[in-house]
Amino acid sequence: MEETFNIQAIVLNRYAFRENDSRVLAYSLEHGKMFLVARGTGSIKSKMAGHIEPFCLSELMIVRGRRYNYIGGAKSTNCFFGIKSDLEKLEVAGRSFAILNKIIKEHEVDPKLFFLINDFLEVLSDINKNINYNLFLHAFILKLVCQLGYRPELYSCVVCRKDINPNGNYFDFKKGGLACSDCQKNCQKNCLTIHKDSIKLLRFIVKENFIDISKLFVNKKISSEVIKSIIVFYNYNFK
Repeated sequence: MEETFNIQAIVLNRYAFRENDSRVLAYSLEHGKMFLVARGTGSIKSKMAGHIEPFCLSELMIVRGRRYNYIGGAKSTNCFFGIKSDLEKLEVAGRSFAILNKIIKEHEVDPKLFFLINDFLEVLSDINKNINYNLFLHAFILKLVCQLGYRPELYSCVVCRKDINPNGNYFDFKKGGLACSDCQKNCQKNCLTIHKDSIKLLRFIVKENFIDISKLFVNKKISSEVIKSIIVFYNYNFK
């Protein structure tokens, strides 16, 4: 007798598999990252295909198989049409999913991460004004790595442990956070200078939700510095 179970999942990717099937990569609330097979969804007549497209939040019935788990039924609950109808948003969502696929291991369950991804997609889909999409993407990356246990120290010096003062600070990526001016000599090549407003923005991103982040108006210099800091911090920990 086949074993079945139901999951709530965000479809990260879907691609052709075998003659007329699809391979689906999803992040589920109940089982984390999963690779699934959807039979017959390579056909234009498939009723299931539209419910397992990338950037869909769907309820899936899973049939456990010997080699693969199969999707026996699917019903989308949010297709995030605001993303699919906008090329810039599609690029942001696609880049975020590529990072998720790279650093998230299969079957590691994290409900907070599931809701983080869903909240990110909801806000990205609903945005109706011009925003800095690159900053918004890197805000997601920072919140993602924080959720995975790599939260940078943004309030105390990672060397002497004193409170960070407004000026003369550095981001020490090896030690995982800010270093004060007195301790900069210990940073060597692992440091970037960082403006006080960039520190405020990094703290805001870590603490606040995506709706509030999307409302920010940040000057180009600070935005670029924060994006660079997030990129270097991410690369140091995951590459």
